Amino acid sequence: MTQLTSLVYMSVAVDEMTDDQLVAMLREARLRNDALGVSGLLLAKGGRFMQVLEGPSWSVEDRFAAIERDTRHHGVKSLSREDIDTRRFDGWSMAFGNPSDLEVREEPGFSTFLTERSGLPADLAGSPADWLLRWFRGRDLQDVPEERMTLARHAA
Repeated sequence: MTQLTSLVYMSVAVDEMTDDQLVAMLREARLRNDALGVSGLLLAKGGRFMQVLEGPSWSVEDRFAAIERDTRHHGVKSLSREDIDTRRFDGWSMAFGNPSDLEVREEPGFSTFLTERSGLPADLAGSPADWLLRWFRGRDLQDVPEERMTLARHAA
């Protein structure tokens, strides 16, 4: 059986992204991640990203290396890395803001985790990823200095 890994990281966007740009990122990432066997959840809020990647170890590490090189963000920090027995996310999804455009809300893979406090997979309960995602959702990150973001790293 292939060893599965779950990795959580956080980063800071270089420029503010529009809903259209985020939807384009969602579509591109779903295709690429599906082809590589990677599932998870990406949250975009207050100019920051937090993402859970899960899948075969080699594939997660490959995606994370590509993410570290992506020029759309900086300050990429790995917060949690753990071996898992089974996937906790079905496919790959993304949550951002509260788009008023109904088409965005109906986009395959769009998650309401940030706005509707929808639950996370039950298998995630008590894991570092669970804590980090809930922490991210509950914070106003717009004006949080970079130094304060270390709180999330130390809590994991």
